[in-house]
Amino acid sequence: MTSLRHALCALLFVLSAPLHADALPAFSSLTAGGDITGWMPWTLGGKAAPADFRLAELDGRTVLRAEARDAASALIHAGRFDPQATPWLNWRWRADRLPEGGRFATRDGDDYALRIYVLFDLPLDRLSFGARTKIRLARTFYGRDVPTAVLCYVWDTRVEPGTRAWSAYTDRVRMIAVDGAGSATGSWRTVSRNVAEDFREAFGEAAPAITGIVVASDTDNTHGDALGWFGDIRFGATAAP
Repeated sequence: MTSLRHALCALLFVLSAPLHADALPAFSSLTAGGDITGWMPWTLGGKAAPADFRLAELDGRTVLRAEARDAASALIHAGRFDPQATPWLNWRWRADRLPEGGRFATRDGDDYALRIYVLFDLPLDRLSFGARTKIRLARTFYGRDVPTAVLCYVWDTRVEPGTRAWSAYTDRVRMIAVDGAGSATGSWRTVSRNVAEDFREAFGEAAPAITGIVVASDTDNTHGDALGWFGDIRFGATAAP
């Protein structure tokens, strides 16, 4: 989606903070109906309305409810994480309604009920000349902390789980369909991804420091309707049991 591409270029992250582990704010520690502390709301540019993020109680615990009706936006947690010490990103999510017109890694179908982005601090001197030029241009307009490499985990509508592709907008974002065709909606899924391995597969080298985590929901390309839920998201040395 065009607005999401613009938002990725506009994210500003705290690059001077020390590396730490398992420090993502837990939704379950917050109060249903209260403020989503530790996460900054971000409206994805263009004309799309913001998605509706709110804390709600579901199945006995507080989780993040994400609903998008011809809308697109995200929540951001900025921080520094070490993918070598804690390579596993563990989370729970649940999709109740998927955007019917979604098509994986295409511009006109680039809508997902649930997304999680992992942003990396890859030094510019490790990029190709063309990639460096694009990043420098983006930083001229949007600030020095534009991310240079991104993993994007999604709950897709059609493709098989495990499908990978580059974003339709940039080869600096690796799309991975964690759930997709055959994934049961209306129930919780526990997911564990080794972000260090996923980064190496995508970019061909060891993963640098992580600078932020983004959760998002969007249906502005297909003008559809989506509803999903995020449970707690954590880094760890091992996969979730």
